[in-house]
Amino acid sequence: MTHAMSKRFSNLLVNSVLHATLIVGLALTPLAWGSDEEIAEGSARAAIREADYPCAHVISMERSTEEAAAAEGFTVWTVQCNSGSFKVTFKGDAGSEVVPLD
Repeated sequence: MTHAMSKRFSNLLVNSVLHATLIVGLALTPLAWGSDEEIAEGSARAAIREADYPCAHVISMERSTEEAAAAEGFTVWTVQCNSGSFKVTFKGDAGSEVVPLD
């Protein structure tokens, strides 16, 4: 095998390994970060706790369709926790607001 062929084979091998690593990494990324639902549950649970309410486990969440909040760029969720129900409003950089519903 000539030097040029050896170099070409080496480059091809390195590129193949890099591509395979990239594909596997992209496939496993959602497993490491969790689903959007898991992330939203974690954020809601953290907001409730930061507001000094207990919440060890989120039972259910429903995204609100409040047009006024959406127009201001807020995201509103009704969250059922093991300790009760809450309205959680995420206000971007301004943080969050938690209102107990029961």
